[in-house]
Amino acid sequence: MSNPIKDSIFKELFEDRTVFYDFLKAFLPKEITKQIKETDLKREQTELIGKDFSVKRSDILYKIEKGNAPNGVQGKGQDIYIYLLLEHQSKVDQLMAFRMLAYKVRIWERYVNSHKKESEQKGFKLPVIIGMVFYDGKAKWTSPMDVKDKITEIKNMEEYLIKANYELINLSNIKEETIINMKKALGVILLTDKPNVRIKNAEELLKIINKDIISKLPEEEKEKFNKHRNAFIELFGKRTDYKEIEERFEELKEMEVPKMFNTLEEIAKRDREKAKLEGKVEGKLEGERELIIEILNQRFGEDFDKSLEEKIRKATEETINQIKKNILSITLEELKELLK
Repeated sequence: MSNPIKDSIFKELFEDRTVFYDFLKAFLPKEITKQIKETDLKREQTELIGKDFSVKRSDILYKIEKGNAPNGVQGKGQDIYIYLLLEHQSKVDQLMAFRMLAYKVRIWERYVNSHKKESEQKGFKLPVIIGMVFYDGKAKWTSPMDVKDKITEIKNMEEYLIKANYELINLSNIKEETIINMKKALGVILLTDKPNVRIKNAEELLKIINKDIISKLPEEEKEKFNKHRNAFIELFGKRTDYKEIEERFEELKEMEVPKMFNTLEEIAKRDREKAKLEGKVEGKLEGERELIIEILNQRFGEDFDKSLEEKIRKATEETINQIKKNILSITLEELKELLK
């Protein structure tokens, strides 16, 4: 299933050229990013690129125009495109390499149509397209990174295999320390969205973000965070399911940043204290753990071993809630990844 809330949040975020440039510098090879300036990036429309596939994805397309692009082999600047797919699906798309190739072809088609006369010349060449996939799901990414790995290989016909890969930015594989050390507003959003962040509860996450990132941001980055604070509030609200955040959204987004974090911590603390008063923390959590173990034993049989049972008994409240939400659909592989 696609996640329309996250699609909207991240599409709006990466439509900000300064944030997108921070993203490129953080996750593309330095050999590429050192050739790109933020001012060279020009956002393009993507309405027709991802059409006709059953799953609708959010995507971002930027262009570096001739003159600004790095020099080509003939010494002349060449257009370059950077195409980013935002992958918020609950399941890993095993055809991602094929889809990425199809999207690239559509970009090339559009390019040819807008350069009709030039395309008829012998020396005309298609632009480079750097394909990227941003994945923030819980399951391990198992989809091939190159379309040639999805094509049947036949002896003596290897030369006919198409090679077309993409860059994968898998949020689960990025260390928390790496995100914190970015010292960027983008880091706040990524840490809030990271599915396997090592925290005991929401209060701890807020304290880490406020103390280790926000307080150390340069003024320029603080202004950038303030501009995109709605994305943070929405992601934190989605992560915690606190109704009070939704109810006070308009109020929160107008607060000064320090007051906003204090208020969010108060909301998290009230929710936790309420749960304690209702006996929903240790007692209920222990009962939920045992119920989850019983259901998963019935679902997976012998494949659900003792080591997984012990990990569930030691899992944090946040992890238990994530398993509980997906108890009937979670795969064994997704479960193991979540319990790492």
